[in-house]
Amino acid sequence: MQKILKGYGKIDHLINNAGMGILNKLVDSTLEEFKQQVDVNLYGVYNFTKAVINHMIENRKGSIINISSLAGKNAFVGGTMYGATKHALMGFTKSLMLEVREYNIRVAAICPGSVDTNFNPNREVIPEKKNILLSEDVAETVMLVLKMPVRAMVSEIDIRPTNPK
Repeated sequence: MQKILKGYGKIDHLINNAGMGILNKLVDSTLEEFKQQVDVNLYGVYNFTKAVINHMIENRKGSIINISSLAGKNAFVGGTMYGATKHALMGFTKSLMLEVREYNIRVAAICPGSVDTNFNPNREVIPEKKNILLSEDVAETVMLVLKMPVRAMVSEIDIRPTNPK
């Protein structure tokens, strides 16, 4: 972050998009698998946000968008560990929004359903690509949030395939 600030002089937007999931039932999981998900899905968001937040507060502007998941709002079999990290991310996002909005900093969570990425390369059934979201769909949603007038803030967006069949 210091290198970016030195080179560009400011940070306007932070998109926390790193994430990983190990989808196992709790009885089939290990503590190490859970820790890996917490490290990426929570500590990663915390570390990057912490690195930019004072700069944004000083400048009295900025946007932070956390890519969460519908799993951060809904339960599913095999999602105990992953869902726990995404539920925690939603709590982090909502509380941070309340903490920094007085500085004109917008904080939002985007919650996609299944997206065509290598998120879970071991999945047994791969849905037809036409029936799931593309990473471009999520990117366009991010841009919608960023392009809103500064006086307006969307705090949460769910994005799903139109016709998942």
